Amino acid sequence: MAQVILENVYKSFSPRKGESNAAQERADNLNVLRRINLTIADGEFMVLVGPSGCGKSTLLRLIAGLETLTGGNILVGDRLINDLPPKERDIAMVFQNYALYPHMTVYDNIAFGLRRRGRQGAGEQGSQRRAGVPPVEATGVSRGDKMPNWAENLLVGGTKNLPKGLRYISPKEKLIETQVRSVAQLLQIEMLLNRLPKQLSGGQRQRVALGRAIARNPQVFLMDEPLSNLDAKLRAETRAQIVKLQRQLGTTTIYVTHDQTEAMTMGDRIAIMNQGQIQQLASPLELYNRPANRFVAEFIGSPPMNFIPVEFHAPLLISHSLFRFTLPEIWGKALQKYDKQTLILGIRPEHLNLSLPATKNLPVKVDLVENLGNDAFLSVRLTEPDSPISSSAPYLQVRIPTDRQLSVGEQLWLSLNPEKIHFFDPETDLAIFPTNNS
Repeated sequence: MAQVILENVYKSFSPRKGESNAAQERADNLNVLRRINLTIADGEFMVLVGPSGCGKSTLLRLIAGLETLTGGNILVGDRLINDLPPKERDIAMVFQNYALYPHMTVYDNIAFGLRRRGRQGAGEQGSQRRAGVPPVEATGVSRGDKMPNWAENLLVGGTKNLPKGLRYISPKEKLIETQVRSVAQLLQIEMLLNRLPKQLSGGQRQRVALGRAIARNPQVFLMDEPLSNLDAKLRAETRAQIVKLQRQLGTTTIYVTHDQTEAMTMGDRIAIMNQGQIQQLASPLELYNRPANRFVAEFIGSPPMNFIPVEFHAPLLISHSLFRFTLPEIWGKALQKYDKQTLILGIRPEHLNLSLPATKNLPVKVDLVENLGNDAFLSVRLTEPDSPISSSAPYLQVRIPTDRQLSVGEQLWLSLNPEKIHFFDPETDLAIFPTNNS
């Protein structure tokens, strides 16, 4: 197990041959990743999350050695791995499409990496010790008595079609079998070891892919959207299983997803990415409660945060054409320089409540109702009372209990929870945080 350090990592793609000069210039300026500085602690579960095209999978492939760095350094433990081939990085990757060998049984898929490592020889003993598996000497075969490879291969090949009790199994293969069966028990797939991938469900294939990575007992696990091919129920079950496994194994894990629910429920820390840069790195609750900018505020939370342009009047008054209210005193100092300027007010759907007509409340009309059983999601338009719904009116989402039946077109008044308000600078989109006036 080891920490992973990314130092000022850049990745750009070179222009292809035959492209026009303009296309080459655009490609020269295309940095898929820019100024990535990130330290993942030993044993940490780090989640990289962001929209499609933000660079999260590319970053994972750089760590795995499947892409070439344009600039910066990547360290695993105390080793600089920039120029190491993937097989020498002691990293295991779980792919989105599982990448199982269709002609091999589950047992052989899990054992494949162990057998390959055994042939290469490098690092095998260290990996076995980390896994708590005894080296070859502990199996009763000393180095002096070890059979030559050609003789061992001859015995294995010559007896492989005999009944199981008469087959020759090398000490190395016995160790591999011990590891494979231990991993299968951990993942509860012992009964599947003799099946082919085509005979497995999606969830079972995913566990086999995890088993193949776990069996190698690497320093780092890399997971690239491993649950995206599963249905909703199975995704939730497998998500919980991965978290439990990671805590049990204590292996440093970097997990890529575009699903913010996965990110919030799985990660010790989350790195929010957009346009090749890390927007914010924090714990799940800190991202939810103190987003660094408008992008993070909108990305984290379901449904996403609502944004309303308002005007600030010192010391604490917020005004809009349809409502106005006084802020808590903690906002006075932070917003002082925005007097008579426009701000972006942010409020999450769950922090809007049904209320009574009042100057400080928001008049809205219901545009859509989605009942989920325990909650209802409302899509509403901020509209003058007694006026028809306009498609150009500001659009808001509200999350409320289902103890009241609502219909499309109904007039409502919404109150804001004053302790849950966010503000963002309209020019930079950076969050403005309240400060103590003392």
